[in-house]
Formats: sequence, C-alpha cells, structure tokens
Amino acid sequence: MTTGAVLVAGAVALGVPALAVGMWATEGERDFQDVVGLFLVTAVPALVGAGAALLLGRRLVPRMRTSAASPTVAVRDALRAGRTTDPAVDAAARREARRRLGQRWHLWLYLGLAALQTLPLVGGPRWSTRLAAGVLLALWSGTAWLRWRGLREARRYLTPAEHPRTTTGPGPGVTRAW
Repeated sequence: MTTGAVLVAGAVALGVPALAVGMWATEGERDFQDVVGLFLVTAVPALVGAGAALLLGRRLVPRMRTSAASPTVAVRDALRAGRTTDPAVDAAARREARRRLGQRWHLWLYLGLAALQTLPLVGGPRWSTRLAAGVLLALWSGTAWLRWRGLREARRYLTPAEHPRTTTGPGPGVTRAW
C-alpha cells in the first residue's frame, strides 16, 4: 500500500466514527460548530491510538505483507494484465474470472444502494442527513466502480482473442502438402 492510501484509509477509519458520534450526540439539531467540537473531542483518543499503532506496528508490517510470489497476487496481476504464461496461474485466474462473472449481480446491488441515497441527499430535512447520504452515495458508487472494473478484467481475461486456443495443426503461415 502506498502512503497516500494508508493516510486516506486512516482518515476514513478515524474520521467517520468520530463524525458519526458528533452527529449522534447532537442529534443533528445543533450548529455546525457543536458537531465540530464533539468531532475533535472524539477524534483525539483515536488519533493518539493510531499514532501509537503506527509507531509500534512498523515491526509487524513486513510480516503481514503477502509475498510477491503468492498465488493470490499472481492471479490478481494476471487478471489486470489480461494474460499470463504460467499454466497454474492461468487456471486459477480463469476460476477467479468465472467467479467474478457469476457475481455480476453485485454491481446492480451497489448501484441500487447508491441510487437509494440520492433522495435523502437532495431532500434531507437536516444537514446531517444530507452529509450521511452523500458519504454513503460516494462509498456505494466507489464499490460499484470497483466491481465494474473487476468484471471488465474478468471478461477481458476470458475472451478468445486474448487467449487463442492451441491447435494440433501447423502454426500460422505454414501450409500443408496433401
């Protein structure tokens, strides 16, 4: 993971619960300044805990990373590239691609959940309702985009043009003398 991804994940993991506690404690009826104050009070312990985890966890990170030679990483890379030369990875990538295509209904579920958030976003009675709906809309839309990208990779991997089938006959450009 890149440093930017870690920072975004940390901000979401710490900020969303703190903001939710601030909105819950004020019940959406107070000023924006009250919610910000509660957010900061709630976020301080989480920030201290995250800082301690980062300082103490540096020794654990190399042990938690998957090796570059792991089968999961090889399958993911093969699906992203659209091809592989290793037959074992190819078989596993084909299984994963078929699994992804079998779960294409997930894309419609995520799009439907994102669409359900548009009504509270537009017509929500309180700013906290609109904020929560906006965050959920962004999260469901992002999840749908990731699912769509996975389906596109799976289709590309399984297309015959990308993987010509081997034949027992001569190769291209070779003529047979009958």
